[in-house]
Amino acid sequence: MSKPSAVQVRRFSIRHQVILLFFLVVVLPFLFIGYFAYSKSVKAIQDVSSIVSKEMMDKNARNLENYLELVDTAQNEIMYSADMQTLLSIVPTDTLEEMAIAAQLIQYSSMLSVNSHAYSIRIFPIEPSRYPTFTHAIYQGIDVEKEEWFRRATEMKSPFWQLFLPKDNSVLYKEPILSKVKQLYGLNKSEPLGYVAADIKVSTLSDYLAPFQMLDQQQVMLLDEFDTIIYHQDQQRIGTRITSADLVSYLHKVPESMSPVEIGGVKYMVTYASLAKSNWKVVSLLPVSVLTKPVSGIEHVSLLFLLFYFLLSMCTVAYMTFRFTNPIQKLVQSMRKVERGEFFTGGAQMNRADEIGWLYRGFDNLVKRIDQLVTSAEKEAKDKKELEFQVLTHQINPHFLYNTLEAIRWKAESRKADDISEMVRSLGNLLRLSLNDGRELSTVSREIEHVKAYVSIQNARQSASIRIVYMIEEEIMQLPCLRLMFQPLVENAIKHATPHAGDGEAVKIVIKGSREPTCLRFEIIDNGPGIPKENRAALLASSETSSNQRKGVGLRNVHERLMLYFGERFGLHILDPVGSGAVIELIHPVLCEEFEEEHGKDDRSGT
Repeated sequence: MSKPSAVQVRRFSIRHQVILLFFLVVVLPFLFIGYFAYSKSVKAIQDVSSIVSKEMMDKNARNLENYLELVDTAQNEIMYSADMQTLLSIVPTDTLEEMAIAAQLIQYSSMLSVNSHAYSIRIFPIEPSRYPTFTHAIYQGIDVEKEEWFRRATEMKSPFWQLFLPKDNSVLYKEPILSKVKQLYGLNKSEPLGYVAADIKVSTLSDYLAPFQMLDQQQVMLLDEFDTIIYHQDQQRIGTRITSADLVSYLHKVPESMSPVEIGGVKYMVTYASLAKSNWKVVSLLPVSVLTKPVSGIEHVSLLFLLFYFLLSMCTVAYMTFRFTNPIQKLVQSMRKVERGEFFTGGAQMNRADEIGWLYRGFDNLVKRIDQLVTSAEKEAKDKKELEFQVLTHQINPHFLYNTLEAIRWKAESRKADDISEMVRSLGNLLRLSLNDGRELSTVSREIEHVKAYVSIQNARQSASIRIVYMIEEEIMQLPCLRLMFQPLVENAIKHATPHAGDGEAVKIVIKGSREPTCLRFEIIDNGPGIPKENRAALLASSETSSNQRKGVGLRNVHERLMLYFGERFGLHILDPVGSGAVIELIHPVLCEEFEEEHGKDDRSGT
């Protein structure tokens, strides 16, 4: 299995799929339903509260407007009273007259302030300095003409509202007073005679703005056209202006409705209603948290259910993991080991009667069967290789022994010389080195001795001289190699080079050997006629596919032995010579110690 596939399997394992499926089927719908129910409940409460609050603000605005009209009507009746006109028209000429007028004004003002509508009337002559007794008695000696509101009254012709706070004069104003100031004109005069102020205690406005019990943290306020707070439950805020830009923008841009506005980090539901005859607004501020408090229980229940489902999901996942996914994951790991060739017995076992147990038992039996088949196949392959090797070896030895015996017989019959004993000695060495005590591996030095014994016999049995040169690196002489590796190649070279040599010429053979990083490389070079390119492939072809098995027996046998023993990377190659002759390249592996121990070490002493 490739690496990306393994990552993909790990990413979308059964455990993850179970978690995802449980989340999609149980947790996600519950979250959606809980959120939908909560949001709809909050929206319904806000809508109902908006309607109720809007109706209450409209009613409060009408009540306040009716009360202000009542005060305005009473103020107008006083202004047009004949007694008031007469009193303010008299200009005192002396102190006694001034005191008499002051007494009448004080009595008249007291009489007007006694009413059932909780407002009072104050009268100001056009020039208060002419009435020092009245001014001192009513205003505690304050110079009214220097008051800012009085100067404003003299400059303005139309009525206006003035807010008096205790901080302005704590003696006169014990609490905030809202006054409507009007100029009083004589009936037959164009110049004003004085000023009439209708005073309303701000606390009185609560009867009209908040007649019923309000909700917790709800704020009701009255704003004038300049966004100054005229009424508020908190008297400390009366006379101040609204500082929230969002609230000011909402009151001036949004039509009369109810919407959430954030003020000081807290969301308020804002409802307001405007007075019909002025730019004043009755405003209600109610925290959203107070509105949603009735549904907080739903939120708590939803959280409890969510926690319950979360714990249930964890328990379900843990159960699925322990009962199903962990056994499957272990089975997958065992499969990957088998895929890498790591066969084992009894590694995947589970005593369960369900499908998981059947999978484990089936997989365990399958692995055992595969292990048996692989072991059997390896043994059969090894036995086959050894048998083929023995067959190939036996194909070489009888052929060579037959020729040697023929040479001994020919020498004995023709010459009857003493050198027969030398040939017999060489033959004995040849047989000893060929048999190699039954071991498959020899050394490079022993194989060279084998070649020398063979060449000595060949020099004795034929007239043509054989000269052989050994150019082999000393460091590879004691390295292990396959036995009977050089002799068949030298025999083949002598066989084909001898007829090609002229009278008095010798058969010349060069054996080169060197070590490379991963193999031993040898070359056997002769001065024979060479090998045509069209015949080279057939000489090294398998004996099963070769049409003429009598040609190239030595080359083919050595080539097949090397491939059977060490693999297809090793064997013989027929190269192009430099000039005439043939060049056979032999590639042999550098054998490790484990390989030597498995196939038997040779006697490196050469005995």
